[in-house]
Amino acid sequence: MRLSIAALLLLLASCLSPGYGILEANYTNLKCRCAGIVSGVIHPSFIERIQIRPRGNGCPKDEVLIWTKSKTIVCVNPQAKWLQIVLKLIRSKSMASKAPVPVTQKKPVFA
Repeated sequence: MRLSIAALLLLLASCLSPGYGILEANYTNLKCRCAGIVSGVIHPSFIERIQIRPRGNGCPKDEVLIWTKSKTIVCVNPQAKWLQIVLKLIRSKSMASKAPVPVTQKKPVFA
């Protein structure tokens, strides 16, 4: 009888412990896609797609995932200087490739 009361008290005490915060902090890192980051340079000709994931939704850090043409996913440092140059290059190419919106002029109607 004393053993069951002691076990019950131990169970109640473990439920009230602040361990939930520790477990929650460990669980949030599971939502990050990148376990480690690569600091080396990846040439833009090898890049197929870039995904930028801002912090939030359980991951406390910004992540940049690069899909290479060899079908591998590489996590890179978001603050890397070479990455900022590549992103600027991609943005400038996408802005230059968009066709301007056609402007039509209304002809005056004379009655």
